[in-house]
Amino acid sequence: MTDTRREKRSHKAQKVIERMSKKLNRQMVGSLAACVHCGMCTEACHYVLANPDDPTYAPAYKADRIRKIFKRHFDWTGRVLPWWVGAKTIKTDEDLEELKDIVFGKCTNCRRCSINCPMGVDYATFNRMARGLLVSVGVMPEGVAVVSKDQWEIGNQMGVLKEEYIDTLEWMSEELSDEMNDPKAVIPIDKMDADIVYSINPREVKYDPRTIADAAKIFYLAGENWTMPSEGWDMTNFGLFSGDDDLGGAVALRLYEKVTELHGKKLVISECGHGYRSTRCEGPNWAGHTVPFEMESSVLTMLRYIKEGKIKVDKSKNTTPVTFHDSCNNARSCGLFEEPRELLELVCTDFREMYPNRSENYCCTGGGGAMSMSEYTPQRLKSASVKADQLKATGAKVVVTSCHNCVDGLTDLIRHYKLGMEVTQLVNLVANAVIVPEPTAEKETVEVEKAE
Repeated sequence: MTDTRREKRSHKAQKVIERMSKKLNRQMVGSLAACVHCGMCTEACHYVLANPDDPTYAPAYKADRIRKIFKRHFDWTGRVLPWWVGAKTIKTDEDLEELKDIVFGKCTNCRRCSINCPMGVDYATFNRMARGLLVSVGVMPEGVAVVSKDQWEIGNQMGVLKEEYIDTLEWMSEELSDEMNDPKAVIPIDKMDADIVYSINPREVKYDPRTIADAAKIFYLAGENWTMPSEGWDMTNFGLFSGDDDLGGAVALRLYEKVTELHGKKLVISECGHGYRSTRCEGPNWAGHTVPFEMESSVLTMLRYIKEGKIKVDKSKNTTPVTFHDSCNNARSCGLFEEPRELLELVCTDFREMYPNRSENYCCTGGGGAMSMSEYTPQRLKSASVKADQLKATGAKVVVTSCHNCVDGLTDLIRHYKLGMEVTQLVNLVANAVIVPEPTAEKETVEVEKAE
């Protein structure tokens, strides 16, 4: 690394530059060097569309705040002719604070600009790198620090204690047994040699336990050999949002090791965009770990159950008009486009497509950990006007998404813009549409004998 060592620089700024040298790889350098400032990314960004008179929201402008550091210290043109290529160093802690407001406050890492770049520049990739550099020296939004601390120390991003988690599973298990009128309809915990180990988002325990019960109902009716782990159950990973690869690797490894300990054959990941991407796509690299079992989204699991006849559904149970929001991480980053729609067509009578959709869909505006960064709420909600217009144009009463982060982001903007819509997930719709078989004569005889 070449450095301008004569320049007075704060300790934190120096550490950021030194750490950047260790993070640069072929993909990163290619994206940092390839931008030709054509402006194709500008119209792709929901922040720009909601703030058309502010050029500082343009992806190329934001990227240049990171790129100037790269050029000044790691590209020969910037070392020799810094004024010619716009290279500039960072010197003070104030410079780092300014960079923080750009990489955390003006971007959700949705990658919509990336797919619209003719040069293949993946802005979200090096924006995440910049986040990680700042986090490594303690420069980050307070919410990011709190959530990261909870994942490091407690094991999940919402600080849910083991007792609270187990109590919730037992509560949902009792409700399922009552609903199915079958004492065997339970949520198994730490069952060995299960075909499926089911991992969830901590939000489900804390705010939406019904999704756990709905998933359990589906597994039960499908006759699945499944379990939920007592520890290491959080499939979300704030390392993706913070740019902290060490945190990302540690969180992913906990889950991998727990599934291996239980001798689980497959890990099924509940509906969470960043959790699916982190666990299935990024986690093995962060953890440096070869995963010895299959991993899949619960969306694929539910779709397979219906196709294989393991569960039967009646779409007439879901007649309210629905539309579907593509989670940025599920869709753009992991290619889950058609499966959610195929499932919706099977369990709903009135599915209305949102435009644009699939890889071109707009972010819920709560992505990239934005829901945890309260200081940026005003500009986040202002940028949400783009999503609000999308939702309103469908005429639907319910917006469906396969991501708990999107549930919160969409709920927030629906309330802010008074759209009068509800937000739900595929697991809720499938559980509502599923046909519960009538009790068999043998089972009815047993129940009568018990009553006598």
